[in-house]
Amino acid sequence: MAQNTTQYRVLIADDEAPARRELKRLLQADHSLVLVAEAENGLDAYTKALQLRPDVVFLDIQMPAMTGIETAQGFVSNGYFPLIVFVTAYDEYAVKAFEVHAIDYILKPVRKERFDMVLQRIHAQLNEEIEQSAEQRLLLLLSSLKGQPQADLASRISVYQGERIIPIRTDEIIYAEAFGRTCRVKTKEGLFTTGYPMYELQKILSPSLFFLCHRSYLVNLDCIESIELWVNSTYRLKMMHCDTLIPVSRGSTGELKQLLHLQ
Repeated sequence: MAQNTTQYRVLIADDEAPARRELKRLLQADHSLVLVAEAENGLDAYTKALQLRPDVVFLDIQMPAMTGIETAQGFVSNGYFPLIVFVTAYDEYAVKAFEVHAIDYILKPVRKERFDMVLQRIHAQLNEEIEQSAEQRLLLLLSSLKGQPQADLASRISVYQGERIIPIRTDEIIYAEAFGRTCRVKTKEGLFTTGYPMYELQKILSPSLFFLCHRSYLVNLDCIESIELWVNSTYRLKMMHCDTLIPVSRGSTGELKQLLHLQ
């Protein structure tokens, strides 16, 4: 990356600390981009960004309090238009990203080569080297996704029961819950420990089947037995083959309603 004497301010928002650390590490290659704030949820990102007015904002999409899309919509409503780059494990939000004027859309896990392309695009925009029509921006976002490899999805993982290591099919997982620095997974056979932190487990489980309904819970959509209303217009999920009621965070309620076509 060419040296640039001008420095630009950056905010990173992601509810997973390891994901924020990785973005910070990648940003270190570009001394013209200075990190001024981090946020661990959408509302925090919205508040800090409107206060600090960074030039560039990296936004996760699935975050508590406000999603990345809602956060970006809040920027637009306030007449604030930073360069927005969405960093997410899901590829279905490209058109929504275009609607809130995002300049790029990266799929997790982020690869250095792909991030370098993002840095080039950021500088081209900041230096006003390119002026794009709405149609060109949308095509550019969609082409950014084309050829981006999804995370390697696992059909089986190994779990632990005492001193035993047991391979299980991932579609047998009813839900996963955060357990210290790692996760436990529930199947019909019982509750097992894993070596995965939540953010890593989310990467390797199919996003079409597993939904992060709460920062501490990842549920198999096919194993939801019933849904009950809970506090503040949120829900709790009764899962099959167990008595556990899984909370749905306020930030995830809207997406769950869309996924399950709840009225």
